[in-house]
Order: sequence, then C-alpha cells, then structure tokens
Amino acid sequence: MDVTPIPGAALGAVVHGAPVSGDMDKTRSEELWAALDAHLVLVLRGHETPSDAEFLAFGRRFGHIPKTGLTSGAHPDHNEILIVSHLEEDGRRIGVGDAGWMDWHTDYSFRPRVSQVGFLEALEVPSSGGGETLFTDMYALYESLSPEERRALHTYRVRHALRTGYEETIEEELQGEVSLGEDTARSRPEDGTSTVHPLIARNPRTGRRSVYVSTLNTRRIVDLAPGDSRRLLDGLLTHAGKPQYTYAHTWQPGDIVMWDQLGTVHAKQAFDPAERRVMRQVVSIFDDPTAPWRAEAAA
Repeated sequence: MDVTPIPGAALGAVVHGAPVSGDMDKTRSEELWAALDAHLVLVLRGHETPSDAEFLAFGRRFGHIPKTGLTSGAHPDHNEILIVSHLEEDGRRIGVGDAGWMDWHTDYSFRPRVSQVGFLEALEVPSSGGGETLFTDMYALYESLSPEERRALHTYRVRHALRTGYEETIEEELQGEVSLGEDTARSRPEDGTSTVHPLIARNPRTGRRSVYVSTLNTRRIVDLAPGDSRRLLDGLLTHAGKPQYTYAHTWQPGDIVMWDQLGTVHAKQAFDPAERRVMRQVVSIFDDPTAPWRAEAAA
C-alpha cells in the first residue's frame, strides 16, 4: 500500500493498493488508521469498484455503520448507504442533496453517537467540473487558540440539530432530542435529530482536540445568551475554508475518500444541475457515545 501526501495541500494523501472490502487484515487496517490520523483525508484509488456489500464491509473495519434512518434517499436494499445525488429517475429523487453549495458540516453531529469516519465514493461526476468536496482541519483551529481561549471553550456545550427541511425524511420514531445524560445503552445508533455535545471534542486514538462546530448543524452554545453564542460561533467558523487549513478534492470516477469526521468539517461546491453527479456514502460512528468527550490524555 502506497500513501502519498497531496502536494501543496494542507491535509490529505492519496492511497494506492488498499483493498476496499471486508477481507482486509488487521495490519492493513491499522496502516490505514495511521495514515488517516496523520493526513485526516485519504483518497483511495487503483482499487476494483466494490459492490454495495463490499463497500459496507470495508466501512465496518473502521467502526459501526448505522442505518441512515431515511425514508427516501438511501439505498433501497441497504439503508446504511446514503445516495448523494440531485437526480430524478421515473419522477422520483434517487438520493439526497442538490446541485448548490452545501455548507460546512460533519455527519451525524446531531446524534448522540457522532461520526468517526466518513466514506464517500464517486460513481458519476460532472464532466464540466464542479461538485468538489472541501475539507477543513478543525484540530488546527483548536491548536491555534491561546490557552485562555481553549479553557473558555472547554466550558461550553453546543446544540447540534439536523439540517432544517430534512426532518420529514427521517423515520418519525428516530426524531427528537437525545441527551448523553439519558440511558444511551438503550438508545439505537440511529436515534436523534438533535443533541447537545461539548464544544471541544477529543480524538480517542490520538488525543488531539478539535473545535466541534459547523455552519450547517450547530444551532447555538447553550451556556451563552443567543447573541453572544452567535458572535462566538461566527468567529470560530471563519476558520472553515481558509486555504492554509483546507483541501479541495476534485473527484475522479471511482474515487473513495475517507476522512476523520471528528477533526474536520466538509462542504460541497456547486455544479451545473444539468450534469450528473451520483455518490454513495457510509459513515462509521463511535461505539461508545462518550468516547469523543473524555478529557484524559491519549494512551
């Protein structure tokens, strides 16, 4: 397996020779984990196109893959697989999303068990360009702050909620706010469309800390007055998209990108809606919902 940092990019590496299936041995999966910890975004190329079952099995090497909970927009036979597309077939949408800009976010921040790793595969991409996915390093934001600023942020909690307008696409029994203070052992991985999390997350593998907020799903800092919350969040979110912290991925058909969901936020560039763009995505989550919020040092 060859891992090559992307020249001139703030983060990211291209990986050749990684088997995209569930047959990968522990040594190879640990090599990919180490590469992900080092580069935050991995672009997998040079592999055979996996079947839906193989794509799911590969993702499961990096954690539990929950169902999307979507009533439309997921794979009809594998609800764990999200279809990302603006296209319609036979008068029905085949996926979720549109051709416009999609703002900064990290997947499943609105659930009590947040995402650990994202996997997105390009099946069809616009021939005229556009539709790039941008990734910004939120560990770097935390590490750029003064000790006083960090201490203040550690005292705050933030409410994350599903993007407005998507509520009706989630199974009704999975909707509502779920708190980590509740009996999470009895909650399903798909539960929740609103959750309060600490503002600072910690990667349990590396000990690195990130500012866990996004433009799309962060609603407010619950410990501050609304105006103060908005000003602080807006200030933090000016980090997203800054060139020195951001990698813009131009898709090639067959690319599979996997990324650290705890330490990055991502966004999508607009593209011509007359063009075809079809992606499939799975997301792994933390087995222990409290793992990203523990303060102990890395082992």
